[in-house]
Amino acid sequence: MFYKERIEEDKLKQIMEQNISYLDEISEQMKLGYLSVFAGAGLSVASGYVDWKRLLEPLCKQMRLNSDKDLTEIAQYYKNEYGRQGLNDIVFNEFAKIPKNNENVTWLAKLPIKEYWTTNYDDIIEQEIQKRGKVVETIINQESFKYHDPRREVVIYKMHGDKRYPDDVVLTKEDYQKYDDKRKLFTRLLSVELVRRTFVFIGFSFNDPNLERILSIAKNTLNSKSLPKHYCFMRKVQVIDYLDDENVITKDALERYIQDKNYQELRINDMRNYGIYTILVDDFKQITIMLQYLYNKYITNNVFISGGINPDNLSDYGKFNKVEFGKIDNLSRAERFLTLLGTALVDNDFQIYTGFGAGVGNYILSGVLKSRKKNPLNVDITNSEIHINSLMGVEDGLKDKIRRRMIGQCSSMIVLFGYGENREKSGIFREYEIARENGNYIIPVRNTGFAAQIIYDELEVEKQLPEGLEFLKTEEDIKEMVEGIVHNLNVHRREKEEKLNEQLFSSVAMYGIGIFISYHYDSDNHIAREITEIINTDKINVFSVVRENEKQKDDEIIKNWVDEEIKKTRITILLISEKTFDRKYVSYELSKSLLNGNTVIPILIDSEENAFNEDGINLVNKKLDKELSGKKLKIRKWFQENGKENILRWLNEALEKEES
Repeated sequence: MFYKERIEEDKLKQIMEQNISYLDEISEQMKLGYLSVFAGAGLSVASGYVDWKRLLEPLCKQMRLNSDKDLTEIAQYYKNEYGRQGLNDIVFNEFAKIPKNNENVTWLAKLPIKEYWTTNYDDIIEQEIQKRGKVVETIINQESFKYHDPRREVVIYKMHGDKRYPDDVVLTKEDYQKYDDKRKLFTRLLSVELVRRTFVFIGFSFNDPNLERILSIAKNTLNSKSLPKHYCFMRKVQVIDYLDDENVITKDALERYIQDKNYQELRINDMRNYGIYTILVDDFKQITIMLQYLYNKYITNNVFISGGINPDNLSDYGKFNKVEFGKIDNLSRAERFLTLLGTALVDNDFQIYTGFGAGVGNYILSGVLKSRKKNPLNVDITNSEIHINSLMGVEDGLKDKIRRRMIGQCSSMIVLFGYGENREKSGIFREYEIARENGNYIIPVRNTGFAAQIIYDELEVEKQLPEGLEFLKTEEDIKEMVEGIVHNLNVHRREKEEKLNEQLFSSVAMYGIGIFISYHYDSDNHIAREITEIINTDKINVFSVVRENEKQKDDEIIKNWVDEEIKKTRITILLISEKTFDRKYVSYELSKSLLNGNTVIPILIDSEENAFNEDGINLVNKKLDKELSGKKLKIRKWFQENGKENILRWLNEALEKEES
């Protein structure tokens, strides 16, 4: 069974609003290019690797020591007694495993983060980033600082070494004591980066020995209110971690829980003194939800511009140039339109991604440079307002990867002009197809003609054209066109962000929704166990199951257990077999479920052993009516309706009905 602490709705709302506020601050720093990530051992656990405590457990057993002691001391004692090789073997063997898929690392790799710091020995971060076609440089020791790859897009500082060189990893107390001698460049650079960048710490527990090291650096560095805020994801100390196999908390365990909870709260308050603010989560799955939020929030500001004209005739803008309004700065109508569009996008805080199509990209860039928001000191244009990845001269096989990568970083796409009679070979049509696959918001500027016109007409016929773009059919004033395009992009961004906030709040607030299963233990325990395994091992659902163990005989104990467990749930599953309604406590469990406001899902165990003919089902309905005071509920059939495949869908449908 599963125990989950209840949080008052008002307090939950307060926590979530604070967390969303922190995430929005992180998002803003990420957009500006000032965000770094510091990864601890907890990040790698989902990949199948162990944390520090479990890494050293074999040594503790060998030396007959308690693993709750200082882990650096344990490693040191082992080295003193048996030499370094045993430690090296443990590190090498543990991290030789093939890592499992890690959702948090996957989402981190999607974010525009250029700098990672980690105390981990594994290479899961760099592997995931490299999968996305980025060049990663890894700094693993002081020698690594001497050389820099000019192509690097991401740098990873491995403060405690790398699994490939176990003899050089920081593990023992002596390693920590000599750290500033052997690895002082890491400490110095981290001190500088803590001042000039915003850090997100992920994968650290409140008692992680590596966090102590980082905090000691922070304490010497972050002593001014004017310095950047930093953030730390941390799992809450929870009662569930202190329950025994019978789901009971002993007096000693309760005391440990209270002490650890108090210690965590004190640590969180202390970390704030050094500019580190904590985002508390119930489970690491919630971090996944929050990283998804950061990614989606980031791409809402990003617009991909797909467009180009015939490179052999860079003055051919088709019909668009036929109406002349006079030339300004020696620009034609088309050129002026593109320049104004580039300026307006940056002025409205959009970042531009483009393949720099002929006759389009250069004028968009010119507009970016004219923006009032352009920082004159920022000469690295491609890393700020406009991200250029020219496709000219690139092999066809690589073009698609580049296009997918750029479009995947954007929520919206603007289609301009286009050329080429062969649609299958047209880059603009290919970019359009990728954008549709991604579900991007697409603005084809019809009156620029060519591919843009074709795409506009297709979307209109298919009734897929976004609302508010009708003006692109008739509007000829270029200023009005630009204003209309930017207005629609702003509306889309605002709606997207509002939806993201709602989704985040809902996903986290609902995470770990408790489910109580009421059933006849002797006859239906195998079905209850099957449901439990399906729900509790699913990686994406928000549910957790409370399932009874074989009950004790004392009535009062049983009822108290039911009372407490149902309080932690929102849904009750009633498994119905022939003997269900003969159960002594079914009525009690259902009445308590109704009193708690639970949604009840009756499921008929329609196996061969249970002879549920039409009369039998009618009898079940009558008994349900009686137990539920006439409340009509749809009865699911476990075998006939394939409960194994559909149980999560049934739960989500019940939840949606409840919410509505």
